[in-house]
Amino acid sequence: SISKESYFGAGRGIFMHYLREYGTTVLIVVAGALLVYKLASGGTHPLTGQMAPDFSLPLVSGETVSLASHRGKDVVILDFWASWCPPCREGLPLLDKVARANKGAPVAIYAVNIREGRNLVSEFARTNQLTLPILLDNTGVVADDYGVTGIPQTVIIDRSGRIHAVHVGLSMWGFEDTLAADIQAALASSVSAP
Repeated sequence: SISKESYFGAGRGIFMHYLREYGTTVLIVVAGALLVYKLASGGTHPLTGQMAPDFSLPLVSGETVSLASHRGKDVVILDFWASWCPPCREGLPLLDKVARANKGAPVAIYAVNIREGRNLVSEFARTNQLTLPILLDNTGVVADDYGVTGIPQTVIIDRSGRIHAVHVGLSMWGFEDTLAADIQAALASSVSAP
């Protein structure tokens, strides 16, 4: 029979071995998990309440979109993603559904692809039957301006240009309902430009 002391002693030794071997990786993973947990459980993202950084980006179709053109008129949703990201691939069809449900409303929903080429993104959209507009952040500058450190990251901007909410990661449970509530709250907020 193994005594409690020797069992826990062995466990502590194994733990210390892995901590020495993989300490930095473990710390990064734990810190990232804590951030995602905090944000998913109602914590506030540092950008919430700040003015959204302005940008101009090309659509996959070639036209250019600027955030400034929506100020005072539309709630804007930016969903930062990449085709290699499994949660992004799961979330984009849900976002596409929300975009279709808000057609005709003062809401502009954009999927913002980070650092992938037009042809790859266009093929991805066609294969996945996405109809929402896709912006190309080829250099990642806009993602950096919005503090994107994990994807997907969804940013809800009210009509005055202020960031209403930021969601990092994807929760399949209630994503559409959460986004619908954020849209309604952002629509109800002040529409005067700063």
